[in-house]
Amino acid sequence: MEKVYLRVGQELDYDTVAAHLLVAGELMGDCFSCRHVGIDYSREKYCPQCGTDFRYITLRKNPDAIKGSMIARVCQKRPDLTYVEYQDVKDIADKHKARDLF
Repeated sequence: MEKVYLRVGQELDYDTVAAHLLVAGELMGDCFSCRHVGIDYSREKYCPQCGTDFRYITLRKNPDAIKGSMIARVCQKRPDLTYVEYQDVKDIADKHKARDLF
């Protein structure tokens, strides 16, 4: 049977995800907690700046530009991390920022 990657909805605590999120770019990644850039997302388990242990990973691309093969590549490089959608995290972060303004 062929194995494929499917997006699955799961209830998670936003604060936990945000505190342990590694944001992968084309070549390098960054820590969502402290915004440290230049992290090798294929091998780093902790943020070199703040020491955050990474439990989740996401792709910093427009959801329409992400292909299943990109998700598969990231998940194969980092099977120890749970993939989450960047747009979901960004939407919740924006709501929290707006709420904090008032």
